[in-house]
Amino acid sequence: MFKHIESTIFFVEDINTAAQWYADLLDSKVEYENPNYAFVRGAGMIFGFHPADTKNPTGVGGSVTYWEVSNVSNAIMKLSAKGASLYRGPLKTDLGADAAMLIDPFGNAIGLTTSLVY
Repeated sequence: MFKHIESTIFFVEDINTAAQWYADLLDSKVEYENPNYAFVRGAGMIFGFHPADTKNPTGVGGSVTYWEVSNVSNAIMKLSAKGASLYRGPLKTDLGADAAMLIDPFGNAIGLTTSLVY
């Protein structure tokens, strides 16, 4: 049924500023579907930005997308230099992967993990 992750959507106060932050991070450009939805293509998927509202406020209270990275410490340093802050970890999971969670400058969670061989 599921093929792959197509997109992840961040609910933010300012879609333009958030989309540009991710575009810079991913060496991409901001595109728009309409005035209330900006998106950035990168890392094999779409990062979408929608205005926060009462149904979907900003913050870390819901699901978190974890991105596979080669080195969690290096990714933390790069994201921190761009204004993200460490929220959880870094730690080693019970299965042996390195993992951490950061908060982007707009209040959304970014999960990081190294790959495991299943």
